[in-house]
Amino acid sequence: MPTSVPALSLEGVSVSYGHVRAVTDVSFTAHPGRVVALLGPNGAGKSTLLRAICNQATKVSGRVTLFGADISTTRTHRITHRGVALVPEGRRVIAPLTVQENLQVAAGGARRLEPRDRTAAIERVYHLFPPLQRLRDRPSALLSGGEQQMVAIGRALVARPDVLLLDEPSMGLAPVMVETIYGFLKEHGATLGETAVVLAEQNRSALAVADEVVVLSRGRVVHAGPASSLPEDVLTEAYLGSATPEPPVPASSGAN
Repeated sequence: MPTSVPALSLEGVSVSYGHVRAVTDVSFTAHPGRVVALLGPNGAGKSTLLRAICNQATKVSGRVTLFGADISTTRTHRITHRGVALVPEGRRVIAPLTVQENLQVAAGGARRLEPRDRTAAIERVYHLFPPLQRLRDRPSALLSGGEQQMVAIGRALVARPDVLLLDEPSMGLAPVMVETIYGFLKEHGATLGETAVVLAEQNRSALAVADEVVVLSRGRVVHAGPASSLPEDVLTEAYLGSATPEPPVPASSGAN
């Protein structure tokens, strides 16, 4: 069951790009040890929302808190140091480096990690993703897309974050690799311990690993609740409705 204090909380967050409102009045919470799926079609505002949490996108209103402390105006690098890790879309790894070297670089830059704990943190990643163990000396450029995604997630996990933000981790992957990534989230939830996971996805199969779900459409929340009781018509309308999008909300209007 969720603890009383959420690891991450968004209250009425709105984000604009220039004069176009991308996200409007979004609120949700993520508790330690739980997975929240942000579902919605392309352009629904999922990636923008994750960027806003890390202060990489300009919030025009709303509040973001980490264990009750307001981080709405905190700089991105300080948010990272306080325990929020973002794995962006695109499987970002240091291509010339081996798997082991990628993890070592991530461990070396993790201020929350004592030097003596770095080796154990890297071995923990290999425990979570067994396929990486046999690939530890292979250059990341030679890995498959799914293997690179494991490395990208592993780089974030090395720092032992309190909040893990995953942006479209299944994008462009073969179905078997999607199952592997989702299998990690489902089977190793206990291993993640107190880490809260926010998973932004177009892929509906994310529901299989989520505890809670927030459905976005045109930058707004159209449903929020337990993943196990999500009405199918809500999800269908959110996805099919994107074929004829409404005009963007002007940022100056203040509409919520």
